[in-house]
Amino acid sequence: MQIFKLRNVTLFSVCFFIFSAQAQKRALSVGFGISHLYDLNEGALLLKSKSATNPYSVSDIDLKGLNGSNTQFDLGYDVIAELSVNKNQSIVASYTNGTVTAQQDNQYSSSKLNLVNVCLRQYLMPKKMQRQYLQPAKDYDGFYVRPFAEIGVGLTNYNANRYFVKDQGLFCKTSGTTFSNTVSLGCLFHINSKIKFSAAPNFIINYSDAVDGYKNKGADIMMSSTIGILFNL
Repeated sequence: MQIFKLRNVTLFSVCFFIFSAQAQKRALSVGFGISHLYDLNEGALLLKSKSATNPYSVSDIDLKGLNGSNTQFDLGYDVIAELSVNKNQSIVASYTNGTVTAQQDNQYSSSKLNLVNVCLRQYLMPKKMQRQYLQPAKDYDGFYVRPFAEIGVGLTNYNANRYFVKDQGLFCKTSGTTFSNTVSLGCLFHINSKIKFSAAPNFIINYSDAVDGYKNKGADIMMSSTIGILFNL
């Protein structure tokens, strides 16, 4: 049910982008992409008992991607829309579906993810510098590059399993939806007036530690390295 709600939010966002662009005559681009999803290791979390009669502390294992035989090069698939605000700013909405695997010590996880994100994109170079160093002329319709920075908010829907490595035994399941923040630095590659590519690593902070199959305090940090193609409407 939560996945359906997330997809409805995505569909609403895309429709909103299209109608806003038509009403305000702003430039709109839509496209798709592919992302490498990677669970970052934040380090072990020390857990302490609050019991007065039986105090104890234990170090919780934090998993990481590409770290063992039960992990793989995880890919996600993206739908992307960019709505121009002005010549140096835009709003970018994206939906990503994929699976991320992670392992550490005697445990590993597999998490099915649906991510919805909305970012404010700021192109970093002033227009005068762009014309001087990156694009030959104002009306040039060939190749040029525009670096950018993004900051965004979103939702992460997860359905995760945590296993023991030795016997492949499932010992914990988690599912739910949590808020997230993203920070990104990347480049837009303008091919012509109709087609452009984007490439960027996105750091994602999920405000739930249950994304990797075991609920605990804190957040879960991951990275999504995305290459996308966009078509100007």
